[in-house]
Amino acid sequence: MLVGFAIPVTLLYGGLLVVLVVLLGSWVSLIRLFGGPAARIGKPNPENLIYPVRAHGNAAEWVPLGVLALLLLELAHVPSFWLHLCGGSLLGLRLLHAGYALNRGRPFAVAVVVAVLHYSLLGGMGLTAVYMHFR
Repeated sequence: MLVGFAIPVTLLYGGLLVVLVVLLGSWVSLIRLFGGPAARIGKPNPENLIYPVRAHGNAAEWVPLGVLALLLLELAHVPSFWLHLCGGSLLGLRLLHAGYALNRGRPFAVAVVVAVLHYSLLGGMGLTAVYMHFR
């Protein structure tokens, strides 16, 4: 059996999340490219780069862990419904976080809710993986 066919849910959400991280990184690069000398690497970030840089950095920090957790659950044969729920939630939360950054950090309550849901989702996925090991 080909590996790609053994993990279709992880391929779907992992691929979409990679595209999201690349788009966020490209957003930062374009701002730097057209932002003049003040936006160059090695200088303090100008106001228009603060949220794009954090959106990309946050996604780059958390997306690999989420995709890995999804992969572990898929390899443990967690039912497809739950995998799609986790993968879709992860993607949705990352999109909400990126939208929050696009809106220059307004409203802050969105960031708090997204963070709590994101930590809960990843924590739940990790605990489920541990449970699957012992069942």
